[in-house]
Amino acid sequence: MKSIKLLLVLLLAVMTVIAAPRAQEDEEHAVWMKTIQATTGSLRKNIEGKASDDISKDAAKVEEAFKKCEEFWTKRKTEDAIKWSQQAQASAKEIADAAKGGDMEKASTNLRSLMGNCAACHSAHRERLPGGGYKIK
Repeated sequence: MKSIKLLLVLLLAVMTVIAAPRAQEDEEHAVWMKTIQATTGSLRKNIEGKASDDISKDAAKVEEAFKKCEEFWTKRKTEDAIKWSQQAQASAKEIADAAKGGDMEKASTNLRSLMGNCAACHSAHRERLPGGGYKIK
């Protein structure tokens, strides 16, 4: 009986050690998602206001967040999410380039492309919680 209890305690300890880093990664991912959400809202307003410098700053921030997302999904070997993260990075770079060139229509088109990648990934990998909020599927 003691050996079974010891085995259960050891198993629980191992599971806790294994699960802790993944939980922290999930929390970090949630922070990036909130950053992306807020920054894409800012991007939309800055594109409408033709604020090139602010668009470039926002686009760089979004691109960096999606680089982190790509690393997150690469660790999990989730090919579709890796692809969407890469495409979102490319869209963010295109937004910045378009803004530098004064082409707000192109910036707006690339923002829609970026948001499409967000929607695709959320649909595939995000689950709404009963009490509100979301978790990764």
